[in-house]
Amino acid sequence: MLSLETDPDGSRVSAFECGLKTSLAGRHHLVDLRAFDMVFVTMLEGDHYYLVVFDLEAECIHLVDHLGDRGSGALLRDDESYIMKSTPFKVKEIFVDYLKLVNHPKATSMQASLIMHEDLPWSTTRKIAAPFVESGIFAMRHMEQFMGSRRNFFCGFSVHGARKKVQCNYLRKRYAAEKLLPP
Repeated sequence: MLSLETDPDGSRVSAFECGLKTSLAGRHHLVDLRAFDMVFVTMLEGDHYYLVVFDLEAECIHLVDHLGDRGSGALLRDDESYIMKSTPFKVKEIFVDYLKLVNHPKATSMQASLIMHEDLPWSTTRKIAAPFVESGIFAMRHMEQFMGSRRNFFCGFSVHGARKKVQCNYLRKRYAAEKLLPP
């Protein structure tokens, strides 16, 4: 879907809408996204998870990736040609098309927004982080803690590798328990 140059039948936006309706679990009054300040889109490329966060209140877009600029699998490349855009820009295009479809008041401002790569003090490199599992733990923690402002975004990860690994192990167990055990 993301690798096709054209989308004449609107299948990209339709797929996004279908996924959104599924995640809203029957609460159709929320489909226009007017009740939300932020929309988190979890991305998986290869073996790497990261977030694209649409901050509708502040009218900006954040790329939240524990690998940081240097080691990130999430490149930021915009282009006139859809096929040449990096995945975050493709997702932005689909999201903006959806906002237009539901006549969201922020559609035009979100289209003009740049994607800002968040600079995280606890960022790692691909060599240090255990791929796939660790990036999933970071993405889940970032979704819990991210509030849209760089000043307020601190999710408790240490800047030191050994301590960070202990924290990831703890969170892995906590998230597994939340998923597997009854409430």
